[in-house]
Amino acid sequence: MSVNLTSGLWQCFKTGKTGNFIRLYSILEGISYKRAESALLFRELEDNNYAAWERTSENTESTELESTIDLKGFIPININSYESKNDQVVKAWNFLMSRGLFNTSEFEEAPYYLATQGRYKDRLIIPFKDDMGEIFFFQARALSPDIQPKYLNPSVDEGVKASNILYPFDYDADHLVICEGPLDAITLNLHGFNATCTVGSSISGVQMQMLKEFAGKIILAYDNDEAGIRGLAKFEAQRRQYLMPEFSVVFPPQTAKDWNEAHIKEENLSSWIHQNQYDYTYENITNQQLNQTF
Repeated sequence: MSVNLTSGLWQCFKTGKTGNFIRLYSILEGISYKRAESALLFRELEDNNYAAWERTSENTESTELESTIDLKGFIPININSYESKNDQVVKAWNFLMSRGLFNTSEFEEAPYYLATQGRYKDRLIIPFKDDMGEIFFFQARALSPDIQPKYLNPSVDEGVKASNILYPFDYDADHLVICEGPLDAITLNLHGFNATCTVGSSISGVQMQMLKEFAGKIILAYDNDEAGIRGLAKFEAQRRQYLMPEFSVVFPPQTAKDWNEAHIKEENLSSWIHQNQYDYTYENITNQQLNQTF
């Protein structure tokens, strides 16, 4: 067996199998990649070698991974807080209602939160939950234009790196739509799609390894802007590197800058995605570029 100490990837010469640490753990334990991912990334793991591999902060003295996010100062935004007298809670409700981001077909105890103190004060907390309902990551969205930057992610000593996670999705579904941010992923979930996000438009090697375990059709749905186009090119380069099947591409309707805005404008996203996706092949890429030029 060989191990690349820079990337953390390994190769077994006897079996021909390759992968990352999560893949190796799943093989040794005889469990699925998804279960191994949960055990290693979303649970406290007292293994110094793995913790050192996962951490990126040299100033962190702990050798353990954080198991869950500290919810101190977070107010759940749900049906029970609808009549709150807290101005910031009302602002969070107004934002979510205006964006159509509540799932009205089922009740969730805490689909969102409002941070009332600390680094994320007055931001909407969009949680990423594991199979056990525990929060392993979140994105904090500013509720006022004077709060910058618009989005904040937990620092590496608070949990898992953003580049090491994907928004939770169903590994057993026949398709997966990949967008940039969690609000777009939630939007597409509401339209019946199995969706995830890469927390930005730049896919990482770790995220690509996770996607390699997905057997269904992959549809990349980044925004149709310069960052999205660069992300598309990087995704294709990573796909080739990891010897993954070709994927499909679809952009949001031209009337909107992203999927949530299209949702607000009551676009039929189910029909749009089914009718406007195309295979990411050389011929289709060329035609797409010519159409954009003329």
